[in-house]
Amino acid sequence: MNPSRITFTLNELVYVLNSTADRLLRANFEITYSQFLFMVTLMSQTNPTPSYLAECLGVSRAAVSQRLSWFQERNLVKISKVSGNDKNLSLALTRKGETLAAESADFLEKEFRVIFKNASFVDLDKLDKTLSQIKSHLIQNQESRNAA
Repeated sequence: MNPSRITFTLNELVYVLNSTADRLLRANFEITYSQFLFMVTLMSQTNPTPSYLAECLGVSRAAVSQRLSWFQERNLVKISKVSGNDKNLSLALTRKGETLAAESADFLEKEFRVIFKNASFVDLDKLDKTLSQIKSHLIQNQESRNAA
């Protein structure tokens, strides 16, 4: 068995990062990491439907629909009907939602960079570039290979 398993290491790293992000977001913004992802993903789209947002998040449409009332009650998300189609909804962050998403994203980036401040062996900008290249490569090749 190969002792170097990059996929295991990456998954473990993502788990630690997500858990840390969740703890920091709960303590400083009173939101979960999952709620944060919902908002920053929505912020990166232009008035997506719940179905499209679900696709972006990798969850079911029902999962998005079930969460909408929580965001609406806190004035973080506005829901409107798509013009010309009463069955489809359009989602957008409110100004309060945009502010929360942007401030919490900036906060997390700053906090993670502080963690690595004394780790001179890690070049975060280079790591980010490398990980982005890996992601792009995997996306380009995902249709040509069957995943196990």
